[in-house]
Amino acid sequence: MYEPLSEALKEPLSNPVDDINLRLAVAAADIAELRAEVARLDRALDETRRLNKRASEVLELVYEHLTNSGVKATKVRAGGNP
Repeated sequence: MYEPLSEALKEPLSNPVDDINLRLAVAAADIAELRAEVARLDRALDETRRLNKRASEVLELVYEHLTNSGVKATKVRAGGNP
């Protein structure tokens, strides 16, 4: 799980400017890490959508085949209820 680098900053440095610069650098690193994670999740979501669309297409083909072969098929809603 994600742990912010800022947890490492328990006590301020003796020079306030250095302390602020260090905290800004840590915040920038945290932001970069979060952006990378969002990009990864976005790619995973796109892949999931693509696979769900393909599964839907295959299911339609199965229903069509069953209908054409004379087998009575009952479509199932997304919630799993017939």
